[in-house]
Amino acid sequence: MLLTTATTQLMIATARVTNPNLTSSEFNNWYNSVLLPGFMENHNVSLSVRYKLIPPANVTVPKAPAWDYLTLYKAHPNVSSTSAAFMGRAVEGSGISFTKRDIGPNDVAIEITTWNPIQTFEGLREKKGQVPSGRPKVVVMVKIEPKEGGDNIVEEWYRKQHLDMLSMLPNYRRSTRYRSADGSKPRWLAIHEMDSTYMDPYQGEVLMGTELARNVMDGVKVFEASQWEVIFEKGNLTEKL
Repeated sequence: MLLTTATTQLMIATARVTNPNLTSSEFNNWYNSVLLPGFMENHNVSLSVRYKLIPPANVTVPKAPAWDYLTLYKAHPNVSSTSAAFMGRAVEGSGISFTKRDIGPNDVAIEITTWNPIQTFEGLREKKGQVPSGRPKVVVMVKIEPKEGGDNIVEEWYRKQHLDMLSMLPNYRRSTRYRSADGSKPRWLAIHEMDSTYMDPYQGEVLMGTELARNVMDGVKVFEASQWEVIFEKGNLTEKL
């Protein structure tokens, strides 16, 4: 079922700890209590959801991410941000320290991209409220840069087939699709919200074994797929991605 897309933009911040002396507990405490609220206030963000990477069990997964953490920010349209500005806010008066000093740009790496919504799709269970309460525990993020002239094929695949097929999975909730706000590649992004990571191998073969799916993958320049689990959220917790 197609729904009206939101008017907000999506900002994605991927992060990893670069200082081996900084523990994950210290990093997450700093991020949740200092960086996140400051960034939300200064960038008109209504909802932030943080995730931790689920390492791929299958080593053949295309191009596993080089990042350990992911934050999805729902922001007012036309909000611009850069990694430098993001880290500048992070360092300013952080108030949380480790090894006798504040966390700074030499301790963590953060990259930000901005995306415009193009489609929202909800499965029948989600539409009828026949799902567990609260936010889905897992997101599957897929980035695609098709072959030259392949944009229409990607659109046709998602709108006419792939999302309908995904919605038949017992743990499926909803999907949101985006295009890169600045045209940087890969330009296509899909975020699929799930209640668990379970995927029967046969189901995966069926999903990617259709003629439309093969047309998308034929000559594709970038195809990145990753799974993430929720670890923290702040803001309007009833708001959907």
